[in-house]
Amino acid sequence: MAGIGFELKKLFKDSGFFSNLRAYAYSALVSLGPFILATLIIVTMLQFLEYMDISFRDRELFIASVVYAFIFSQIIASGFKMMITRFIADMLYSEKFEYIIPSLYGVLSIAVPISGIIGIIFFWNSPLQFEIKLVSYLLFMELVIVFIIMEYLSTLKDYMKIVKSFLWGIGTIIGLSFVFLKFTNLQTVFGFLLAMDSGFFIIIVSLMVYLKNFFGKSASKYFEFLKHFDKYPTLFFIAFFYTLGLYVHNFLFWTGELGVRVEGTYMYAPTYDLPTFYAFLSIMPSMVVFIVSMETSFYDKYKAYYTLITGKGNLKDIENAKKDMTRTLWSEIRNIMEIQLFFTLVFIAAGYYLLPRFGLTQLSVDIFNLLAIGAYFNIIMLIIILILLYFEDRRGALYVSATFLASNVVFTYLTMNYSENTYGMGFFLAALAGLILAITELIVYLKDINYHTFCGQPIIYKERRGLFSYLVDFFAPESKSATHQKLPII
Repeated sequence: MAGIGFELKKLFKDSGFFSNLRAYAYSALVSLGPFILATLIIVTMLQFLEYMDISFRDRELFIASVVYAFIFSQIIASGFKMMITRFIADMLYSEKFEYIIPSLYGVLSIAVPISGIIGIIFFWNSPLQFEIKLVSYLLFMELVIVFIIMEYLSTLKDYMKIVKSFLWGIGTIIGLSFVFLKFTNLQTVFGFLLAMDSGFFIIIVSLMVYLKNFFGKSASKYFEFLKHFDKYPTLFFIAFFYTLGLYVHNFLFWTGELGVRVEGTYMYAPTYDLPTFYAFLSIMPSMVVFIVSMETSFYDKYKAYYTLITGKGNLKDIENAKKDMTRTLWSEIRNIMEIQLFFTLVFIAAGYYLLPRFGLTQLSVDIFNLLAIGAYFNIIMLIIILILLYFEDRRGALYVSATFLASNVVFTYLTMNYSENTYGMGFFLAALAGLILAITELIVYLKDINYHTFCGQPIIYKERRGLFSYLVDFFAPESKSATHQKLPII
């Protein structure tokens, strides 16, 4: 979340309930914007479909189209998001602001064609009507763009513009859905998906305009960010493995006895997927609290430690700063775990009474209980992965995310073929294994952090160059006329 710390510190400087509320709202918007948006749309449209007495077949096709677009756009965009986050942070630090917007155009010019090809392959032999495939395909492509754009929104200081963009998009989706259903002869699913395409298009355009106006003029260095693939190749796979691990247990259940095929195109397992959806809702508070705590309480200690090192502080001061930083870090982790445990228990208790009223069977409720606890382990694991990246322990973070993915495949496959009572246990065990490994890695790394800090850097710095760096320099040689612009509000 490059740049969000500036805004959070400014908001928390103003004492009072509303200032704190604005800070947490800003954190939630930037960190969970697409997820909250998609959740609101799915829940709203589900209620709307039920209210308008839409057939079960149309509801099933619509939800499957939206869920597939959301899941696979998130997986495809995940690696690019992690890489571009590091690039934005580096550009902000070095005040090369004119490289930020071009990188957005560059990453979209790569991610969008890749997504487009994958989408074409998926729909090529689908028996769905062409118009349904077209609007579903466009939704998938738009979500890829939205997920990537969200990584740039942390640089925007006027978060109300982001809120307005989302509200306009949601309003457009609901309004057009009603109009298409009541006043046109459009097929129901096609009309609803077309409404979603229109709403997300409005969101994309408005956010692009805000970003363009914020940064103003920019350099013609659209693919400069690709050099970060040579410098930090593990970042891409850390995010990709983790995101794939979030959904791989669902994919396995789609192929099992709970799997249902929709219109010869989509596979899903409603008995398992719905509990997964509700379980993931329970972990949203952790990401908000994490961003606030990391960018306010912990970052000051983190900065103090590394300032002493780069500023030639003596060993005693460095050791004291290290202990202070470590103490604060574990305190913040413990606070997040306690807060999230509270919300997890609340969701489990609420689910016992509410989920049956939403139509979930007892089996789904039992699965939800396991997945909710697994989601608790998972979100703490993700937070520690991000902390490892704070300390440049990319190798450790990669081990954790890869272990989570691999163990989720193994445990889910074993448990789904054992008994109904163990459905959800695979994700639970994988998240627990990932969390244990993450905590162990963080403990070991912090114990030897002085060694990693002093000995982990080369004596003579040499820029790491690889295929991407040579390609960028060959097709877009360095322009001597490029000038750095200043952003007075950074």
